[in-house]
Amino acid sequence: MTKKITVTGKLTKVTWVNPHIVVNLEGTDGKKEAWTMESNPPAWFRRVGVNRADFAKSIGQNVVIECVRARDGSAYGYMQKITFPDKTSLELVVAEPGKAEPGK
Repeated sequence: MTKKITVTGKLTKVTWVNPHIVVNLEGTDGKKEAWTMESNPPAWFRRVGVNRADFAKSIGQNVVIECVRARDGSAYGYMQKITFPDKTSLELVVAEPGKAEPGK
């Protein structure tokens, strides 16, 4: 989880389902590559005041995602931060065992 990469690309789809939302984008770094990013559950996003529409407004636009890439090197990762076209960003923080999440 400590080896982060950054992927820039066009947000193509957001699937807002349990147990985790899934974000798809067409990477534009070097060769075009279809990326799939798993993220936190919808309940986590609602708890921090983010909803499906916040992602939907950026579909078709370029976003920057920091993620941990799958071990097998495929274009799949766990999204830890997303920066939207308007330069606002959302950092997904997972509490360490035994520690409360920020704001708790």
